[in-house]
Amino acid sequence: MTFDDIPLELLPIIFDSIVRAQHLAFLCLVNKSFNEFAIQRLYRRVYIYAWHTKAKSKVVLLFQTLSNCPRLARYVSRLEIRAFPKALPSSSYSDLLDICTRGIRNCVNLRSCAWTRDGSLESAILLALQQCPQLEELEINGKDNGYYDPNILTRFSKLSRISLIMPSAQVIEILPSWISATGPTLRNLTMICQTSSLITDTLLESLAPSMTELDQLSIIGCPKVTHRGIGEIVSTNHNGLTSIGLERLSPAFGMTSFNRICKEHQAFRRLRSITLAVHIETPFQTWTDDVTELLSTAPLEILQVYATTPTAKVVVPDNFWKTIVTMHGSRLKRFSIDRMTISLGALHDICSRCSVLEQLFVVTTRHNLDDVSSCFAAARNLRAIHVNFYREADETEERSMMNDALRIVRQCPATVTQIGCDTRVWNVRREVRMNDKAELYTVPTLTRYENPDIPEQFLVARGA
Repeated sequence: MTFDDIPLELLPIIFDSIVRAQHLAFLCLVNKSFNEFAIQRLYRRVYIYAWHTKAKSKVVLLFQTLSNCPRLARYVSRLEIRAFPKALPSSSYSDLLDICTRGIRNCVNLRSCAWTRDGSLESAILLALQQCPQLEELEINGKDNGYYDPNILTRFSKLSRISLIMPSAQVIEILPSWISATGPTLRNLTMICQTSSLITDTLLESLAPSMTELDQLSIIGCPKVTHRGIGEIVSTNHNGLTSIGLERLSPAFGMTSFNRICKEHQAFRRLRSITLAVHIETPFQTWTDDVTELLSTAPLEILQVYATTPTAKVVVPDNFWKTIVTMHGSRLKRFSIDRMTISLGALHDICSRCSVLEQLFVVTTRHNLDDVSSCFAAARNLRAIHVNFYREADETEERSMMNDALRIVRQCPATVTQIGCDTRVWNVRREVRMNDKAELYTVPTLTRYENPDIPEQFLVARGA
């Protein structure tokens, strides 16, 4: 059979399993039929990250293509620009902005845009994006620094998702009017800061009346935010949130008070995902009791908990994990525990009783690795595992993370397709081999991580 013999109706199914843009580009060169199907997928999602080879040059080439080839630009549904060449002569930079705006205007089917490089977002870019009739999602660097007029943001009135990174005082100032304008369609709001004092309870209280239809909320790195501001948002919400992330907020955040607000308004009746960061100073017994009660009525599928300070001294009682598993084990698909110690008994309980668990992220010491891996073996549906290691005092030799990863997957069920250790992630493949008795068996091997998406465990905010 040649490529020409493959039924055309199978090509979309085959191409949907291709994740690397380079491979899709190769498929475009096979023949006319392959090109017709592959090129749509190649341009459907366009992304440039800062760590890509010659990322800044690729930005120029990309927008030259989008500005000169409207036919290709029409395929773009998702655009992610996370690198940008700023150190250019004034005339060259002006030319680049011109081709960027022309390219964006040609993306008439653009639904999602991320433009996050600090200092690269200009008013001209925002005005071009405003002309994209199907734009629903916008993720931007919120530090305008005079590069763009924050008032332009208020003209985006039909967004379903807004993500703001490090918003400036000027952007915060227009936020109430912007949220008011897009509130009827807004379903997802994320605000990410380092340690910003600009986002406060008072601000969130002013936004709450315009966010009654919100499904997902994530507030990160805002030490002036307490249960008061978050409580106002959840209490005015009409349908109940499906996802919430509360990370590195004020140490004065009262989980007991927040629990009371949520119970009064049945705020978590639809909640499927929660991410919580706990301060080391927090009384853990009280905190775990409140969180257990907070989640008691939620149809929870994803639980992510981490300590704001990396230390092995943060030990959450086993009874907390046991209660969570008893309440939610039949639904939990992702369990993430970081910067805190979990006992082997609690880990084995999670793996054995969470029957649909697919993703598991934990922290341990290397001398416990074999025992931890044996716990993983009890989870029969695992797809992805990530292990972060505490650095031990007597650990002096350079160890291979790949060897650690292989030690883990050799004890895991064959369902595991992704493994990570600390800052490294691999795909897991299984090679079929034959022994001396002509019997077939499989051996796990590690290959390059190819998915363009950043691994989920690296998206959870960390910080002291």
